Amino acid sequence: MARPATITLSDLAPLLRSRAPVSATDLAGALGVNRTTIIRTLPGFGDELVTMGATRSTRYFLRREIRGTGNRWPVYRVGGAGRASEWMRLEALHDRSWRAVWAGNQPEWADHFSNRDGLWSGFPFFLNDARPRGFLGRAIARRVSRFLGVPDDPQPWSDEDILVYHLSEGWDLPGDQIVGESAMLRATAKIPNSSGGSADRYPDLAAQASSGLPGTSAGGEQPKFLTRTNTPDHANRAVLVKFSPPLDQQTGRRWADLLLAEAHAHEVLAGAGLANPGARVIDVANRRFLEIPRFDRTADGGRRGVISLEALHSAAVGSHTRGWTEAIEDLRQAGLVDDHARQVTARLQAFGELIGNTDMHSGNLSFWLDDRLPFRVTPAYDMLPMLWAPGPSGELVERRFDPAPSRPVPPDAWRDATSWAAAFWNGLAADNRLSAGFARVARAAADAVRKIG
Repeated sequence: MARPATITLSDLAPLLRSRAPVSATDLAGALGVNRTTIIRTLPGFGDELVTMGATRSTRYFLRREIRGTGNRWPVYRVGGAGRASEWMRLEALHDRSWRAVWAGNQPEWADHFSNRDGLWSGFPFFLNDARPRGFLGRAIARRVSRFLGVPDDPQPWSDEDILVYHLSEGWDLPGDQIVGESAMLRATAKIPNSSGGSADRYPDLAAQASSGLPGTSAGGEQPKFLTRTNTPDHANRAVLVKFSPPLDQQTGRRWADLLLAEAHAHEVLAGAGLANPGARVIDVANRRFLEIPRFDRTADGGRRGVISLEALHSAAVGSHTRGWTEAIEDLRQAGLVDDHARQVTARLQAFGELIGNTDMHSGNLSFWLDDRLPFRVTPAYDMLPMLWAPGPSGELVERRFDPAPSRPVPPDAWRDATSWAAAFWNGLAADNRLSAGFARVARAAADAVRKIG
């Protein structure tokens, strides 16, 4: 039977969408035409067509349109001085995969997650980490679900949901990346108006956050907001601010104690070189506020890239693992972190255990995201004695604190963390801003740490 002389784009499209990447020879064999006919017809796809390789090894894909936003998007990075440059282009392909086309040299870690053509089997982990989480994340998801067509719970968001969120709301997300020209223009327009204010605004910002009107996203369940503020020693710095319920409530008083404890933990770790200094506790309008400098923002209005352990480990290993130390060992064996990261993480995990931090999940440890390997641990955050957090209904429950050396943590890390924990508990117990009830808890915890020291 004679081969048909011509084919149409409609003949080719189903094969390109179902078999990609596919060669012209394979397409010709499937359609019963010669290879030249395929080569002559493919350019008709225009912007949809992706060509990879050269000569006889050339393979073809079709780009995939995402909800009217296009099929490829620039991804920018904002540097420490506040200047943005294009880092890569993201392309959506019809086999549900994604492609990264780097504007310059690709990052040292890229080959761990994509093939030589820049193809990712899933959504790139550094973009996936932008999924809204925690207190602010749920409020943001409820707000944007109305006009983005995404679920009002961000947990089940698909890759496409996260992408359209980036494109619409991603002008001031944690880290240094901005996806799409529109979000980049919004970020540029906001920079001149990003001057700081005073802590006198915090009660109003807390009320807005509590009513579900936050403007940016940060993980964690504790009520919080992001802003810029002026302090006597820091003009216009970016901060994350946590706040308690009203202090005349039992639950509010406990959360006030925990925020004060977090400030002490922050400064102890800063003294050890594992956190940024500068946390401030402010009591105003019957609430306690904890103001923490953001390590992903610079004094010059710039940004730094960060990635959570959750996102990195899931992409590199394919699952969430037990604890920080075990997860870091997985990443070390994969060639993504070094022994220094393992040492830092072991000390942070031990310190957390010695202060009763029962919330050391994989979203509460992060790494700097730049183009280099190995990934390096960022300053610590969200380190507080969550063992004593109020219950789901606000009730205060007596809980046993009986720390013991953790098997995954090396002895030297445990010794360092024990001295830091002793300083933490003694300093907290002596702080006259602490309630009498929690001061007793702190003194008892100091005794428990002393016994195992």
